[in-house]
Formats: sequence, structure tokens, C-alpha cells
Amino acid sequence: MDVFAHIQRPKKPRLCVWTDLNVHDMDQLLQCGSTSESGIVLKKIFDIDDSPRGQILLDLFLHTIAFSKLQKFSKEQSSAYFSIVKQTHEICTSTPFGNVEECFAFFRELVLIHSVHRPPWSLEIFNTEQIETITTHVINTYFRHYKLYKYAFTPKVKLDLSFEYEGLAPSPIPTPEEDVQDENVEVKIETVPQTPINENVEAPVPQDVKEEEEVVGHNEQHQELENLIRKAVGAQLQQMHTSVEQQLEDTDKAITEKIQSLELGGSGTPKSGKARSPKASPKGKRKSN
Repeated sequence: MDVFAHIQRPKKPRLCVWTDLNVHDMDQLLQCGSTSESGIVLKKIFDIDDSPRGQILLDLFLHTIAFSKLQKFSKEQSSAYFSIVKQTHEICTSTPFGNVEECFAFFRELVLIHSVHRPPWSLEIFNTEQIETITTHVINTYFRHYKLYKYAFTPKVKLDLSFEYEGLAPSPIPTPEEDVQDENVEVKIETVPQTPINENVEAPVPQDVKEEEEVVGHNEQHQELENLIRKAVGAQLQQMHTSVEQQLEDTDKAITEKIQSLELGGSGTPKSGKARSPKASPKGKRKSN
């Protein structure tokens, strides 16, 4: 079993003539007389829904087909150009992270594969002028709005964070129904007949008073826990502050000692003077009588 099977490997650029649009699909698109007819054909081919992302993708495909017709590409060239734009968009939306450099490198490699005749790895489908026109058009359209495509096709992630403390009851999960208050609630007030009060019997505590006492007790526990946390964090911050001050003092002391040693070393050098000539060897002298 491959451990890294779940990791999506980068897609390699390959020849993509007739990959997404075959000859029959190109015949249908070229016979369309309006943009709405082309949109219906593209929806049927790629099963595009009416969601916002589907509409954005359909708009991209329609502009790609319109550019092919404007440049008078052949069926083979139109299919190859459509697949180049489609695969570049798939690389863009394959990860939520920024990969504009990798995406442009993939697009440039795809264009190069379809401009050099070296079968079976590449075919010369576009000439030099068409390559320049395609590159300029894609940079000014798709890559100019690259962040918008990335934002539209990146799935949204919502994080619900909850904490549980020992000794405290977990807080209830809020529901959307609790946030909405109904203004049409009817309040009924019932009159209770008075009964003689017996001084020896303790009066029952109302339910709302009990709930209020429980809330007060819960708040006191929460306040006590918050005070403990503040004390612990304050002690750690004080300890860190003391450690940092000690390190700064040690560093200052080391720098001062280094400077003093350099000054002493500079002043202790011997003074320059005339060099003494060595004494003459006694062998070359004669004793005087």
C-alpha cells in the first residue's frame, strides 16, 4: 500500500489535442451562431450546472471559444487552445494556496509542447506569432484575474472552536433558533389565589431565583478560574522578563570586557624606535698589545 497515495501529485504537461473537445464537439461549436447557443453546447459537453462557480467556468470557456474564432484557428488549434486554458485553470484551482508561479510555468510548458515539432512528445500546432498572441491574451485575461478565480473556486472552511474546563459544566452549543426572537409571543398572566402564610414553613424559592443563583455561582467559578489563569500567566511573564534582563546584562558585560581588552592590547604595543645593530662578533677583533 502506497503511504503517499492520498497526496495529489503535480500534473505534467502533455499533448492535449482532441483531449477535451473532439472533432464532433468542435463542429457543433463552430455551427453555433450566438453565445447562448455555444453556452448550451458547452453545458451539455462538460455537464456544467447553474451554480455561481458553474457560471464562472462557462464564461471562461465561452471567451476561449470566442478568441479561437477571432483568431481563425483551425479545429485542431481550437481544441488544443481550449485544453491549454482548461488545464491551466485546473492547476490554479487544485490547491487553496498561492501557486501563480507554478501555474504560469505549467501554461508556458503546455504552449511550448504545442509549438515544437518533435513527435510523439510535441507537435508544431501553433506558429511563433500565434504563440505570442496566445500568451499575451492569457496573461491579460486569465492571469490578470488569477486571484478572483482562486477565491471563487477555493472551498470555504468554517472552524467551530470550543473549550472544556475541569470542574465546570460544558457550555451549550448555540443553535440558530435561539438567536431569533419571536415578536409574536403571547404572554399570559395568571392570578394565583392568596393563601395564609405559615411562619414555620419556608416559602418555596421561585424557579427564576434558582436559575439566577446558579448563574451567579457559575460566574463566580468562571471568575475564580480566570483569576488563576491570570496569576499563572503573570508569574510566567515576570520570569521571562527577569530572564531577558539577565541575558541583556550578561551580554552588556561581555561586550564591555571585550572593548577593554582591545583597548589594553592597543596601548601595550612597544614603541617604535631605531633598531639596534647586533654586536660585532669577537672573532673578527685582535687584541692590542
